Amino acid sequence: MTQSSVDPITLSTVWHFLQSTCREMRHLVQRTAQSHIISQLGDISVGIWDHKAQTVAVPVGLPAQFLGGKLSVRYLLDDYGKDIEPGDVFLQNDPYHGFNTHLPDWGFFRPIFYRGELLFFSLARGHQMDTGGSYPGGYFPGAYDIHAEGMCLPPIKVFRRGEEQKELWKLIWNNVRFPDAMKIDIGALLGAGHLCQARITSLLDRYGRETVSTCVAEMMDRTERAVREEIRKIPDGTYYGESSSDDDGTELGVRVTVRCQINIKGDEMTVDFAKTDAQRKGFVNHSLMPTYSKTLGMVFLFFDSSLAEYHNEGSMRPIQIVAPEGSVVNPRYPATVGGSPISVGMQVAEAVAMAMSEALPNRAVASWGRRFGQYIFGTNP
Repeated sequence: MTQSSVDPITLSTVWHFLQSTCREMRHLVQRTAQSHIISQLGDISVGIWDHKAQTVAVPVGLPAQFLGGKLSVRYLLDDYGKDIEPGDVFLQNDPYHGFNTHLPDWGFFRPIFYRGELLFFSLARGHQMDTGGSYPGGYFPGAYDIHAEGMCLPPIKVFRRGEEQKELWKLIWNNVRFPDAMKIDIGALLGAGHLCQARITSLLDRYGRETVSTCVAEMMDRTERAVREEIRKIPDGTYYGESSSDDDGTELGVRVTVRCQINIKGDEMTVDFAKTDAQRKGFVNHSLMPTYSKTLGMVFLFFDSSLAEYHNEGSMRPIQIVAPEGSVVNPRYPATVGGSPISVGMQVAEAVAMAMSEALPNRAVASWGRRFGQYIFGTNP
């Protein structure tokens, strides 16, 4: 079977099967977890990537947590090389060594093998009640580096060839404040990965590796063509947006500004944060993965709404994101990042929305979640 001869019914079945598998994963976590932040607020994300770290399916979730998941998978592949086997499960929460949002977001990656060949990765990521560090929950505006915010976990095997690494878990549970409660939430995330593996294996059993791989490649190509067509609708040129936080998470009135310049040329887009403020000592620094993710998420909002739940690697190919290292949207280790998903994470989204609204005024939208930092983080006025 070649890409030009993909049966449309098979293609549609595989495409929607992968989407529905992600929704099942999310449903499992939300119905099983005990913490309100996961079960009620939905602070979770799931997705599927291929063995080359290409995004396959990301239909639902928090954009900051998972749209840039390919950066995490690529890091994992580079870090472990051939030391990835059936039954392995990796835990990761480090923004600098593995690409993550902030430390409370624990991501569990499961490599999915079929007949001895690595084909996919699943991710189930959720915000944990605690991650060690100086304050419960991981929000500590007074932290002088990321290690004061909690445990920094690069990709580590918590299951090796299906065997639980009990000594490693013992170390982890000894460094969090609510181990009994967290075990329930983590069990739900692990269960979602197991569900994904079972679903994809059944898909491969039914259609075979070649057909599924061909369908996935065709999915990406079709989505790329659709996104390029959306970009072509934007007049060539440069569009600008900016947004400032109320403070830097430590000092009142010390604002942090995100500046975004979008350049359109034909069917390609570059989103450039080169003029954004430098990283801060406060905990508002926004690491690269969520910057990449939120940028894509906001750009996608301006495209045809029929594409909303079908974005994959193809969607990302025409869009380049520039976030200079050492800036507040791509800080250098060991800068703190605890408050970043809201501040300056929302400023990233708002700056992109402003620039895109200038480019497509008939689709202009406002950002969301604009709040005063003290209300969110409990710092003292």
